[in-house]
Amino acid sequence: MAQVNFPFSDLKELIPIEKEEAIESLTMLGFPTEELENGDLTVEVTPNRPDALCVEGVARTLRFYKTGKCASYAVGKASISAVVDKSVAAVRPEFGGAVVRGISISDSFLRSLMQIQEKLHETLGRKRRKVAIGMHDLDKVAPPFRYFACGKEEVSFVPLDRKGKMTPLEILLRHEKGMAYAHLVGDMCPMIEDKNGNVLSFPPIINGELTRVTPETKNVFIDVTGTSADAVRQSVNIIASMLAERGGRIEEILINGDDYPLLRESKWPLPVKDSQRLLGIPLDKTEVASLLSKMGYRIEGDFAYAPGFRADIINEVDLIEDVAIAYGFNNFEPKLPEFSSIGHQDADSPYHELLVGLGFDEVMSWTLSNQKVEGKAKIPASAAVEIENPLTSDFTQFRRAILPNHLSILGESKSEKLPIRIYEVGPIATPEEGDALCIASMHPKADFSEIKGVVLSLAESTGKAAEVKKEESETFLKGRCAALYLDGNRVGLFGEIAPDVLAAFGIEQPVCAAEIEL
Repeated sequence: MAQVNFPFSDLKELIPIEKEEAIESLTMLGFPTEELENGDLTVEVTPNRPDALCVEGVARTLRFYKTGKCASYAVGKASISAVVDKSVAAVRPEFGGAVVRGISISDSFLRSLMQIQEKLHETLGRKRRKVAIGMHDLDKVAPPFRYFACGKEEVSFVPLDRKGKMTPLEILLRHEKGMAYAHLVGDMCPMIEDKNGNVLSFPPIINGELTRVTPETKNVFIDVTGTSADAVRQSVNIIASMLAERGGRIEEILINGDDYPLLRESKWPLPVKDSQRLLGIPLDKTEVASLLSKMGYRIEGDFAYAPGFRADIINEVDLIEDVAIAYGFNNFEPKLPEFSSIGHQDADSPYHELLVGLGFDEVMSWTLSNQKVEGKAKIPASAAVEIENPLTSDFTQFRRAILPNHLSILGESKSEKLPIRIYEVGPIATPEEGDALCIASMHPKADFSEIKGVVLSLAESTGKAAEVKKEESETFLKGRCAALYLDGNRVGLFGEIAPDVLAAFGIEQPVCAAEIEL
């Protein structure tokens, strides 16, 4: 969860409330809040509520909860336009914006602006990859604005915190923000400029010094660029409504001649029956409407209208969650279920007890894998359950073995104190789905005898006749590998990991391991 810090005086400036009441109410609303030693408040905000990543959003949430009155932001018609050039289509295609006029920016408000900008970059913006936000002093530039892509040495401007002009290439090589986010820019660089060619921003890297927002700023232009149209619009709505909480007047802008709608409410039927069913409490229509009002919804007849800055309202269940939060989880009465059952031990519990007793630590690794990592472990080629549309090359198939994951863990843990002994019980697919037990031990004296002793102890706990037969595998050192048979059925391999496999995972210590089908 993201944390937002601010002086309590900033909160009290926006809503008349005592500190203890604010801390208690925010915690009840799902935002755990504590007082720091210097008197500031620190609020933990869940990823689904980016609208609360600033003191203005926190104050608004408290105001809803205390008064039951929804937010009402007047949005003026567009008087400013922007043109999105086709050159950004393959670079950073999405663009959104708004104008907020008549604001008064104090030092504390300026800090809040900077904080929410960075918090949104880190969370909703996925470290600026998905969304990047710029805020500009509108009076320093001349609309209309143009969003386009150019070469790295085609333009120059003075970036924030610099006194001289720099090209995009120089910024990427020499400016701290440029070096931090250079991986987000390819051969072409996105730019926003006014009608006179003054550069406002080089998204997602840095804004221009010309449009720096200061306590003297009265009118603000918000630009948001990114790769997701929804995330861009959500960010514009959050920033615009935040500025409106400070008295600003919101205006839409025109993009390529079309209105860019802001803060549009979403309409939902009042979830009376489903609230009763899912929450188990007898709520009537009036009570559901009242509870949703405390969460900022506007109620009209049989419908609830979610505010436009709420990015987390996706379906009816989100409304029911808000009903539960407003009702108060402390007000739910515990109730015994109307059925009984007899507990039983999991089939793999004896393995856990034995391995923990032998000094092994349980790990839980990814159930998805890829051919590359399994190839490094020299897992024999066979059919795999592949992902039809993988989002990343790291997860393209269901794992056929657990051992490659354990070797990856050991490779990443080589600086930790030895010995490292780990085990895992989990699913595999070969392609038939089943469960397997993997054990690995890494230290200077790890050898075949150690892993054989562990494997035979496990075999003994099953009560089945165990037999060990010599076998060879590219994964294991030649002559230091064997197969385990239980009641005549081959169930797994164990031995010392081959040096070339260790090297492939960056492991510098001997490793002995076993993988057994359950």
